[in-house]
Amino acid sequence: MSAKEEGKRAASDPLKGMNTSKRDAWFKESPDRWKVTTVMEWGGDRSMASELEVEIIDADPSQWPGMEKKLVAVLGNGSCSDPARDWVCRMLRLIGSPACVPALKPLLADPEQADRARYALEMIPGKEVDAALQEALGKCTGNARKGIEGTIAARKELNSH
Repeated sequence: MSAKEEGKRAASDPLKGMNTSKRDAWFKESPDRWKVTTVMEWGGDRSMASELEVEIIDADPSQWPGMEKKLVAVLGNGSCSDPARDWVCRMLRLIGSPACVPALKPLLADPEQADRARYALEMIPGKEVDAALQEALGKCTGNARKGIEGTIAARKELNSH
């Protein structure tokens, strides 16, 4: 910031006279909220996820594809925690498109993750979702199969209205 611009700051401005290079360095050291969300734990700090959730909910639909890509990247991160997968699936339920189906599909085969994936897929339109659910139905048994059957029925119900 030039001296002329600095002189235009209000006397009460807490940044007046602050060395901008130090401030810029601080911002560059700020954590990436998407990366922090990847490793969140149950009962831990969820502030970054909460901020992103508000941002997602308030976003214009034209912004959803970019956010969806970031959510899929969190899901695909090898260190993605269970709470992060749960959160991502809840967010994809809100803004997901057929583009995220390949990331959710493997979760359907995992009894620990299937419910999360089904929850997201239930609200995503498209034949890709139907195909993923049908494929998983042929591979699952017990409660996982019943859950997928319920999701398929719910999708039919949603699409009939």
